[in-house]
Amino acid sequence: MSALSDVISKATDRVRDYRDRRVRLTESDTIRVLILPVLEALGWDLQDVEEVRSEYRHASADNPVDYALFLHGTPTLFVEAKALGVSLDDRKPLLQTLNYANTAGVDWCVLTNGAEWRIYKVHAPVAAEEKLFLTVQLGDSEIQVEPMAATLSLLSKGRMRARAIDALWSEWRVDREVERVLDAITEDDAFIRLIAKRTDGFTQGEVRSSLKRSGLRSFYPEVDAFMARIDGEPDPGPAHPAPADPLPSHPVNGSPTPETAPTPRLRLMKTAEMVDAGLLPIGTLLTIKGRPDSAAKVVDGKQVEFQGEVMSFNAWGCAATRWSAIQIYRWAVLPDGRLLEALREVPE
Repeated sequence: MSALSDVISKATDRVRDYRDRRVRLTESDTIRVLILPVLEALGWDLQDVEEVRSEYRHASADNPVDYALFLHGTPTLFVEAKALGVSLDDRKPLLQTLNYANTAGVDWCVLTNGAEWRIYKVHAPVAAEEKLFLTVQLGDSEIQVEPMAATLSLLSKGRMRARAIDALWSEWRVDREVERVLDAITEDDAFIRLIAKRTDGFTQGEVRSSLKRSGLRSFYPEVDAFMARIDGEPDPGPAHPAPADPLPSHPVNGSPTPETAPTPRLRLMKTAEMVDAGLLPIGTLLTIKGRPDSAAKVVDGKQVEFQGEVMSFNAWGCAATRWSAIQIYRWAVLPDGRLLEALREVPE
């Protein structure tokens, strides 16, 4: 990991330097100075043609894919390269690469311009764009090297052999589906009534709010925690551990002390309620955390305008990040720097 981190750090510095000086790289130069050093740091032997093939054709009639990485004589990962600065949003090369990978029985492919690395699950039963699983932005000044290294390490020779990325994909897919069900449950009145009956006098509104607060929050894979687990490291737990329970206090004249005063229960507002309450005025400019080019203007309680197109808050988040799903309240940033989530909680 340290060697990979060093290479990623150097690549990130190069990307920023090229952008600052407006240096244009050809696709060949991008491969040579940005992409191949990362693949080598990931443990792939670039000199072994039985392990790394360039301009690879699975069938003679196919257009070549830039790089095919092999394990035990079988193609395992396809890498399609573009020149630094070239957008990866063009659907044609994505479809070609996915189709080649599918024909060759390859389950993972990467589309990269040296600065951005997009990792796709080829055989996911969804539309091409929704096959995008993980994204790494080497030129993003807001992201530390370690998380980028952790994500790209899933493409290393050793971890591809151990199928670590498949394990993460499986966990994430299950978690996302379970969260979808949990979200639906919060709207199921019969289920809410059943829980309320079995609690100590809580209202249905309190139960519903509790379920919303306790969602799995699995919209984007938490690679760092997963890597720590498979590497045998202890889970570091929350960044700020909860304080120990205070010593019992005794009421004075029948009134609870501040330590025992009941905490007011909260409910979580949706964006439409925020707009109606004047907390999120129409016209507010929002951005996605760490992505300054993602600015969108609030159109109404359910939609924003992004790059001239009106779409839902979640659709904007996915379009701006290229993720297949997003927990928008935890990623949308208000003009004052707070997350959208800061507006959600109000006393019931």
